[in-house]
Amino acid sequence: MLFGATFAFVTTVAMVGTQELIWIFAILFLLFGASKLPALARSVGKSMREFKKASKDITDEIESAGDENNYSSKQSGGNETLND
Repeated sequence: MLFGATFAFVTTVAMVGTQELIWIFAILFLLFGASKLPALARSVGKSMREFKKASKDITDEIESAGDENNYSSKQSGGNETLND
């Protein structure tokens, strides 16, 4: 029963509608003012771009490491043994 209540709470919180967005923007406007909002949006955009780039780099690195392991095991004939 607790899981169902928690799941319902999470799905309700995760759904942000138009009215909520208007309130969020109004509060941001009051806190930062009209002159600071473009700079704030620009910095958020740069941060998101950097995060996406870093996550893509990590994913590419992991995939290339997996490809190198598959390539080296195919070259050795797949007979990799450990010597004590």
